[in-house]
Amino acid sequence: MSQYLDGESVAAFAETRSFAESRSFSWRAFMQRAIDTMRAWRTRQREREELLKYLAMDHRAGTDIGMDRTCAREWAERPFWRA
Repeated sequence: MSQYLDGESVAAFAETRSFAESRSFSWRAFMQRAIDTMRAWRTRQREREELLKYLAMDHRAGTDIGMDRTCAREWAERPFWRA
């Protein structure tokens, strides 16, 4: 049995295994990216709702932030996944 486990074979096996492990799929990283994406989408949606509320408070609010009413409405009505 020792003829099959010389130092070179063991080192090659360990190197091959570590390379395969480094290429493995990480569910934790995948889920973290998905959660971060959903948080960004929710933040965009909330900011757009706040913009519409701000513009509804005063008719001059749009000029305070440098955009007209139609531009702000188009921006606020975009889907949440579009930046």
